[in-house]
Amino acid sequence: FTLVGWAGKRLKLGVNNKVDYATLATTDKWPLKINEIDIEIIKPKYTPDAFTLVVRYVPQELDEKFVENEIQCTIASASRIKRIQYNYHRKLNDYRFEVKDYQEYCSILKLGRIAIGYSWLSITPFYPGNRLTYCTKCWCIGHLRNNCNSLPKCRICLETFIENTSHVCHKEPRCAQCNGNHQSLDAQCKVIQDYKQRLKDEVDEAIKSGKLQRVVPKEQAPTFELNEQDFPSLGTNINKNPSTWYISQNLVTHPPITTTTTGGSEMLIGNINNNVMKLVDSMSRLEGKVDQVKSDLKVASLDIQLHQAVLADTIEIMKESIQKFIPQSLTYNKTDRASLIPMAQQLFNRFSYAAINLREGFEANRKIS
Repeated sequence: FTLVGWAGKRLKLGVNNKVDYATLATTDKWPLKINEIDIEIIKPKYTPDAFTLVVRYVPQELDEKFVENEIQCTIASASRIKRIQYNYHRKLNDYRFEVKDYQEYCSILKLGRIAIGYSWLSITPFYPGNRLTYCTKCWCIGHLRNNCNSLPKCRICLETFIENTSHVCHKEPRCAQCNGNHQSLDAQCKVIQDYKQRLKDEVDEAIKSGKLQRVVPKEQAPTFELNEQDFPSLGTNINKNPSTWYISQNLVTHPPITTTTTGGSEMLIGNINNNVMKLVDSMSRLEGKVDQVKSDLKVASLDIQLHQAVLADTIEIMKESIQKFIPQSLTYNKTDRASLIPMAQQLFNRFSYAAINLREGFEANRKIS
């Protein structure tokens, strides 16, 4: 990883690849002390755009909630699923979502496809648009924080932070660009709009000159449309014994083909409907089996947790028995052993409670599932 630098009393760490980021963000093996100094690890609360994917060419008739459920059924760690809003009309929709698990991110990106409803759709990485360069000290555009000589200011009201003094924002926004009554990075600011347009023109110019390369997503597969004239009905005349060859003026031609059976198109549609019904029934049974497996796994997970808790209590009871009860029962005489009866009864009661908790826990787990 790369050391970014100090931010007050905090030390920010940055990485230059997805593997290191995923490892540092998910691991719990962070030290609690450095040079005998207590430290606190603060992990990012958001997922960067590098772990964002896009499902492309989703039919508009599919409901957004349905698409979200389909994505989450396939990718367990998918979150923040949103439809991408475009400034122009599109016949198909695109959905972006974040994948927190690096293994799932790599596997689904390698596959490149996902099943949503009746469609086998393509998945591509998310490429963000042009980003503004702005300072998080003075909130002006055109430079970064490490190149700014101003004192830190509130993002909303632009009041200067005073050291060792708690800042109370008045919630009255003020723009650092035009001094208007909106926040400094608001899209309605004329300065921000001009800056974005100028940035877009510079990027387009860099692409034309070859300095930058625009990433083009995969081409959309053509949509199949059934037209009536593509499969016209054949005639009803039946030519049972057509001639093999027609010879006329030393030319060989094929005879006209008019053979068919009445209702052939209806039979074809009926067969297609039957196959579709069989497929739907098979998918329903498969979903039922998957749900049953999920339920069994949930019960097994709860049983494991129950076993761990009861086993911990049982080990503690046995530990006390070995340390306190057994040595005294071996060393005391017959008269003194009578004083150990309450302790033995207490240990017996604790074993009984553990057995009751185990039995009730099993019953509760079955009810939950």
